[in-house]
Amino acid sequence: MGGRMFKEGWSKIVEEAIERIGKILYVEAVIVFGSWSRSGGGEWSDVDILIISDEVKQISILDRFRMLVELKPAGTDIFVYAYDEVEAMLERLNPLIVSAIVEGVPIRLSERVEKLIDYARKRFKRLKRVWITDA
Repeated sequence: MGGRMFKEGWSKIVEEAIERIGKILYVEAVIVFGSWSRSGGGEWSDVDILIISDEVKQISILDRFRMLVELKPAGTDIFVYAYDEVEAMLERLNPLIVSAIVEGVPIRLSERVEKLIDYARKRFKRLKRVWITDA
């Protein structure tokens, strides 16, 4: 990863990711999560990015990862899911999705993703490394 990320922060690399992926998919929401959203990351930390796009509904997870290998900027880990998939993973307490939705830094949001974030932040709490629900 190196000094580039450490010096410039994550905003430029996130903009680059949005631009690249936005050329082939409609990007409904972008959320930066993980160490960069919680504590500023570090010199060797990748920027974790969740992208929500319903255009991936018919694309297998494996094909999505193949696509992202070609498109993602160096120093990023990008996860692309449809809204319904994110909603279902949130209800199943998928730790990656809960962390992204509850603790992430929203960069671009649709109204329905904003509502999902509000709902999740009221419902889910982190207990050390585990997510718990109030319901």
